[in-house]
Amino acid sequence: MKIQDTLIRIAFAAVLCSCESVQSLEGLVVDVHNVPLDSVLISDDLMNFRMRTDSLGRFRYMIMLPTTSRGIDTKFSFSKKGFIDHSQTIKVYRSTKVIVVMNRDTTE
Repeated sequence: MKIQDTLIRIAFAAVLCSCESVQSLEGLVVDVHNVPLDSVLISDDLMNFRMRTDSLGRFRYMIMLPTTSRGIDTKFSFSKKGFIDHSQTIKVYRSTKVIVVMNRDTTE
């Protein structure tokens, strides 16, 4: 009976996984001189997810969508002290790559 229950669970998981696909966004945040920016706070308007860039200015964002989806427009906000806040709508597909450029805030 335990083997049968396990096989049913595996089959159910396979059906669930086949109905969704992973959409991912890999990005790099730099300043106008192409210098990577670490610790940039990034948030999205879809799931209110927050993350920060690593020491090399990189970030990765992943979401699960139905397999019929052809990407989803997601608005991202980027902020870091000493820089002007930046917002950008990005269409996230199965494997999307982007470079985001932030400008220094010269009013301080």
